[in-house]
Amino acid sequence: MEYLRTEVEANFHDSEQEGSTISESGSCDSYSDRRSSPSFADELGLMELLEGDKAHDLIFRNCKSGLGDQCQILSILRNGFQTVGSRAKLKTFQIFQEAVEKKHGVVGGAKVKYGWCAVKKQELKTILDYGFSQPLRNDGSFGRGLYLSPDNSSLDCLKDSASESDDGMRFLLLCRVLLGKSEIVPQGSIQSYPSSQEFDSGVDDLASPKKYIVWSTHMNTHVLPEFLVCVKAPFNLTRSTTRLKSPWMAFPVLIKALSKFLPPSQILIIQKHYKDQQNRRISRSQLIQRVRSITGDKLLVHIIKAFGHKVQQ
Repeated sequence: MEYLRTEVEANFHDSEQEGSTISESGSCDSYSDRRSSPSFADELGLMELLEGDKAHDLIFRNCKSGLGDQCQILSILRNGFQTVGSRAKLKTFQIFQEAVEKKHGVVGGAKVKYGWCAVKKQELKTILDYGFSQPLRNDGSFGRGLYLSPDNSSLDCLKDSASESDDGMRFLLLCRVLLGKSEIVPQGSIQSYPSSQEFDSGVDDLASPKKYIVWSTHMNTHVLPEFLVCVKAPFNLTRSTTRLKSPWMAFPVLIKALSKFLPPSQILIIQKHYKDQQNRRISRSQLIQRVRSITGDKLLVHIIKAFGHKVQQ
């Protein structure tokens, strides 16, 4: 999604954004009666993107690919950086991007990606006007910070969001994320800032991250909300279209198998999660997802194939 980084940076004094229109429908405010609140987009300083706009079509395809048919994409809005405050936030992001680039001394060292975070409707104006005041809702399992899902993982972001109404209205911010050099943050970490000046952000996996961790100290310099996607989603939202299934393999057996591949520190974290599930502090599905985030699906599939046929639950 690199081309979404348009000439906004160079021309944020221009009041017009190419291929975008000011919303007259307030489509994120009430999809049942869109005429009831026509100023929603204007109130937030956002512009509704229409079908045929390059950014709209790319984000729409990206979301449909990730969310599937279980969700309805109602509208896509863009931050026009029209106010003095929003222009200052854009400029701040640019300054830190240049600083990170210089720090690492290589072209592309700033490593700017797009990431999703779910927000409540009542949080939107505050975030857009003043920035993030807290790391939003997360379980704190990767330390204290703002967790974002990569741009190809909109479902992983949406699954943790709460419906805004009985009809399942939800809001996703698509943000530019200044990752710089990332360090691995293991699940169970209590980290709240980079472990050294060498690092700028955290990830759960360097090769294939499912989470970008932007420390609370960096939330308003390394994250720039650029798009808002309004989605209608069911309450029983499926996490993935290809869920890992191992109903016949007991967790103690799985943990024993994992101990041959993972360091003791990670095994201890998995054992803690299993104990929490046994004591009904977390659900079985939460246990499975936490184990998946530590091990990765490739290792689990390998273990199930190698050991699963030997065990009957």
